[in-house]
Amino acid sequence: MEFVDGQTLENMQSATLPHHITTFNIVMTAISAFMRFLTIILNCCLAYEYWRSESYTYCHWTIMSIVIPLFITTLIYAHVLIASNSGKQPVAHTRQFWRLVVSYLFRDASTLNWALKYTEAKRRGDKFAEIECYRRYLKEDCNIGFLRLFDSFLETAPQKILQLAIVLQNTKSLTYVRGLTFLVYFLSLAWCLVAYNRSNRLVQLDKYDIGTKGLIVQFWFLLCLTASRTICIAYLASIFPMETFAACLLHLLLCGTVVFIADTPKFAKTALTNYILCLAFGAVYIFIFTPVSDGPTKYKYIIYLLLCFLQNVVACIFWIPLYLASWINAFYIIGILLMIYYYLECHPGITSAVF
Repeated sequence: MEFVDGQTLENMQSATLPHHITTFNIVMTAISAFMRFLTIILNCCLAYEYWRSESYTYCHWTIMSIVIPLFITTLIYAHVLIASNSGKQPVAHTRQFWRLVVSYLFRDASTLNWALKYTEAKRRGDKFAEIECYRRYLKEDCNIGFLRLFDSFLETAPQKILQLAIVLQNTKSLTYVRGLTFLVYFLSLAWCLVAYNRSNRLVQLDKYDIGTKGLIVQFWFLLCLTASRTICIAYLASIFPMETFAACLLHLLLCGTVVFIADTPKFAKTALTNYILCLAFGAVYIFIFTPVSDGPTKYKYIIYLLLCFLQNVVACIFWIPLYLASWINAFYIIGILLMIYYYLECHPGITSAVF
């Protein structure tokens, strides 16, 4: 996926809006911005608790899962800001710095800002301002959805794997609260992917939106696939922590390098920066496949799913007890079947009838 710089949405100036920003959208965006800030606070508190209990390895792991995504998402959004101001009057560095800070602390703040401006323009009856605000809202929502992808898989996922590994080492440490956090994590991870995929389609005016049925089926197959991978990795991490980390790092390097060579995405101007961001996608591919660029994806999905399923099966045969291995493989097979059903029955048409 390449960042939305506004050019792909210019046709909206002369077209009827395909969708509208509702009060529900605004409320959910505000909640998302608040929850982002709350998550950062909780992560810092968690690292402090590990340090106080002298669990220094856990503390360092948690800090890494905060700092590395901070670096990557800041790099990405800095590129977005530079690209959006290309050819325009230079913006003060101080202002850009604070935009980066606000983006990290309140990920959806800018999206919420444009949603509120859209509402105000609609109330005034200013059609031009309404379309412009909607265009900027879509652009920002797509870009932030891209950042949220890395928030989920580089920041949240490693911490949940750590906590799940601790529980698997000692099942007595599983409390109702901790169980609830795992449930919320799996649900939010699947929904993050659904929202990311949908926002990608919304900014491409020649494509249909995903229908409600499609969103539901997509949510469930993403939930099954990510849950299967997370549980499998967490169990291996509970018995072979360093070996599991090395295997995940190898998977990351392999997938990131393949993406860099095969898809040659142009996230930034330099090859090094592009490769770093491809490696970030490699971290996402530890759990799930999501396309980096437009184009046929059938064979990419087949290769990726076979690779991950083979990894799961080998891990289950040699190291994971039967009761847990059955759930891991069942989740993955159900996820694959639901994905096939989605692409056969629920996937929207490629080209919109409007454009």
